Amino acid sequence: MISKTLKLGVLAIAIFAISFVDAQERQRQHRPSPKELFQKLDTNDDGALSLDEFKNKRQREEIKEETVGEHFDELDTNADGFLSLEEFIASKELMKQKRVEKRFSEMDKDGNGTVDLEEYKSFIENHKKERPKRKHNRH
Repeated sequence: MISKTLKLGVLAIAIFAISFVDAQERQRQHRPSPKELFQKLDTNDDGALSLDEFKNKRQREEIKEETVGEHFDELDTNADGFLSLEEFIASKELMKQKRVEKRFSEMDKDGNGTVDLEEYKSFIENHKKERPKRKHNRH
C-alpha cells in the first residue's frame, strides 16, 4: 500500500506539471497588441518608428532589405520617413480586414457575395479537419 505522503507528493507533482504546461500554452497564444508591438520596435522610445528600427526587426526575420523598405513606405502613409503609432495601428487593422475578407471569400463558394448555411457548414467542417494539421506543424 502506498503511503499517504507518497500519494500527496505524486498529486502535487501532477498538479504542478499540468499548471506549468497550461502556463506555457497561454504564453504561446499571447499575441502582442499593435501598441505593444510598436513599443517593442521603437527601440529609442521616441514615439515613432524610423526605417532603421523597422529594418532591424525585419532583418532578424530574414526578409530582404528592399522588401522591408517597400513595406515601410506602404505603412508610412504621410511619407515623413517615420511610422507613427496611428499609422502602425491602421496598418494592423488593414491586415486584419484583409484576412477577414479572405476568410469570407473562402466561405462564399458560389461567389455571390453572401454565405448561406450550407457554405458556412462546409467551411467549418473543412477547418475542423485542417486545424490539427496546423497545430502539429507548429512544433
